[in-house]
Amino acid sequence: MIANSSKTSESVQQQVEALTVVAKKLSGEGKEAQALEAYKTAAGLMLGAPWLQHRTAELARKLKQPEVAALHYRRAAAAFIRAGFPKRALSPLRCALQLNVSRLPASASAFIALSLELANVQRELGFVTDAKLTLSNADLALEASGSADRVPATALLDSPRKAQAEHSEPPDSGFITSAQSAPGNLFSRLQGLVKP
Repeated sequence: MIANSSKTSESVQQQVEALTVVAKKLSGEGKEAQALEAYKTAAGLMLGAPWLQHRTAELARKLKQPEVAALHYRRAAAAFIRAGFPKRALSPLRCALQLNVSRLPASASAFIALSLELANVQRELGFVTDAKLTLSNADLALEASGSADRVPATALLDSPRKAQAEHSEPPDSGFITSAQSAPGNLFSRLQGLVKP
């Protein structure tokens, strides 16, 4: 049984390597939309590879596919956390948040959930001032977009999970919800995006 598991993981690794070779070739030929499809397939096979998720996000961003890019940035952040590098999760989460600003006010709920996610990681890492600034800036962006939605006032004072529960997306949306979270551990919630 262990031999089968080993063969399966080797097979997945080989598939991912082959797909990334194809994606790089397509990208070099100027066929970036096709390259993105190859990267997305590879990224779906190997959710725990932050470099692959990040590369997919960057190409999706270049091709002006913000939803795809945001999903892969979030997966990259989760993979970094799972690999034991939580600080490296901040940059992809900031990129995902920035992409969601352009989709306001239509995506206010998703924007709030992502703002809370970034603030929670910042808070878990001890960057409380940055977390408060993230939430304050989120409110300013919501207001500037004309959205009536706001980050819950309790987000700055209460448990991050309590505030996030008010603006969580359905589990299929790609956003981490409090219902999916393990009690008391933000990093385990982000790891939910990266299946072992």
